[in-house]
Amino acid sequence: MEALNPILTGYAVAALSLYALWFYFLSRRLTGPKVLPIVGSLPFLIANRNRVHDWIADNLRATGGTYQTSTMVIPFVAKTQGFYTVTCHPKNVEHILKTRFDNYPKGPMWRAAFHDLLGQGIFNSDGDTWLMQRKTAALEFTTRTLRQAMARWVNGTIKNRLWFILDRAVKDSKPVDLQDLFLRLTFDNICGLTFGKDPETLSPDLPENPFSVAFDTATEATLKRLLYTGFLWRIQKATGIGSEDKLKKSLEIVETYMNDAIDARKNSPSDDLLSRFLKKRDVNGNVLPTDVLQRIALNFVLAGRDTSSVALSWFFWLVMNNPEVEKKIIVELSTVLKETRGNDQGKWTEEALEFDEADRLVYLKAALAETLRLYPSVPQVKITI
Repeated sequence: MEALNPILTGYAVAALSLYALWFYFLSRRLTGPKVLPIVGSLPFLIANRNRVHDWIADNLRATGGTYQTSTMVIPFVAKTQGFYTVTCHPKNVEHILKTRFDNYPKGPMWRAAFHDLLGQGIFNSDGDTWLMQRKTAALEFTTRTLRQAMARWVNGTIKNRLWFILDRAVKDSKPVDLQDLFLRLTFDNICGLTFGKDPETLSPDLPENPFSVAFDTATEATLKRLLYTGFLWRIQKATGIGSEDKLKKSLEIVETYMNDAIDARKNSPSDDLLSRFLKKRDVNGNVLPTDVLQRIALNFVLAGRDTSSVALSWFFWLVMNNPEVEKKIIVELSTVLKETRGNDQGKWTEEALEFDEADRLVYLKAALAETLRLYPSVPQVKITI
C-alpha cells in the first residue's frame, strides 16, 4: 500500500494539472460572467436568482450582445450539461427563431426537465409533434368561430367581472392589485378558450382556485429543475423530497382537473381548442391519448396566461406614468367609437370593441408594441445547438 501512495499522488497531480490546463483554455473562450472550477458560473446564477433577467442583461451589455458561459466546468460534461450561449443580437435571434428554426430543437435536457408538466406539448416538443400542434393552433386561431369564442370569453369576463371589481374599488376608495386582477382575467379567459371550462378566479371575492394554485406550484417547481443538473433533481424526484414532492402533488390536482375537462369535451364538443384537438391524429394516424391532450391544453394555458397578464400590467403602468400617451389613446378610441357607434357616448361602453374597430386603433397597437419591446413577456428563450 505504501508503494502505491506515490503512484496515486502522481496520478492525482497529473489529473489536476491537466484539468487546470483544460480549464484555463476553456475559461479564455467564455466571454460572459466569471466561471469557477467545477461549478462554473452556477454560484453567480444562484446569487442572482431573484434578478436573473437583470443579471443576464448586465452580462449581455458587457459583452456586446452575445456571450458563452457554463454552469458546470467538468471535461466531457460541460458541453452536454451546462455549456450555453446567450444572445440578444437581432440577427442572431431572427436566425434562431425564424430563418433556421429547425436547427435549434429544445434538446433532451430541456425536454426531460419539463416533461412531467408539459409532456409533448408545443413548448416541449420538436419535429413532427411540434409541427402538428403549431399548424393546428395557427389554423384555428384564424377561424371565425374561434375568434368569436375568444371575443365572447374576453368580453364577458371584462364586462361582468373586471369592470364590477374596478367600479366597486372606485366607489369604496380602495386600492386594487391590478397585476393580480389581470392574472386572474387572463387565466379565466385562456381556460375558457382552451377547454371551455371557466375557473372563475376573477370573481368579486377573488377566490383561490385549486387548479390555478396547483398549476402555479407545478410551474415554479419545474423551473427550479433548470438551476440544477439532471441527476440532482432526479434524486429529489426518486426520494420524493423538496420541490419534486410539491411538483408531484400539484400535478395530481392539475391532471384530475384536466381529465374532467377532457371527459366533458368528449361528451359535448364545443368551439374551444381542446374540442378541435380531439379530432386530430398523431403522425401515425392515431387518436391523441388523454395524457397527450392534457399536456397540449396545459401548454396553451401556460402560453396565454402569464404572457398576456404581464404585458397588460406593464402597459397600464407605462400609461399611468405617461399621461400624454394616455390622452392620445383616449382621443383615438373616442374618434373610432364616434365613427362606428355615433355621437351617443352611452353606446360606446355598452359592448366591447369589435375586431374591426380594434384594427383601427393604430396608436394603441403601437403603444402595446412599445410595451413589449421595453418589457417583453418572454424575456428569454432556451434553444439547443
